Amino acid sequence: MTDGALPTSPRMKALVIADWAARILVAVPFVIAAWLEGLSSPADLVTMDLVWIPGAPLWLVRGIALVEALAAVGLILPGLTRLPGRLVTVSAVALLIVQVSAFGFDFAQGAVDQLAVKTIVMALTISILWVRR
Repeated sequence: MTDGALPTSPRMKALVIADWAARILVAVPFVIAAWLEGLSSPADLVTMDLVWIPGAPLWLVRGIALVEALAAVGLILPGLTRLPGRLVTVSAVALLIVQVSAFGFDFAQGAVDQLAVKTIVMALTISILWVRR
């Protein structure tokens, strides 16, 4: 499926709408997370309800925030511009790696209160990759 081509069949139109919905639903929380992790002071980062931040070096927190922000933008921008659609796939893979890492770390730390939401976002990311196959 290409971002620039307009679908003609009702099934393809539904697939495009579902793909866009998934891309937006995945991008929004990562933009918010990147904003918080990237621009918050180190003291504010420690008070956030993220189990990995207190023990992580600041450069790692900022680096992950940058990856999250760039990948979230990479999910949306190709559909709005003439950037290659492959950027969506690369962005989805990057976010999936971040999600699997976060899921595993949270599970290992016993922070299971947000795992349901993370599972849904991960499933949406996988659906983006499935549509792009």
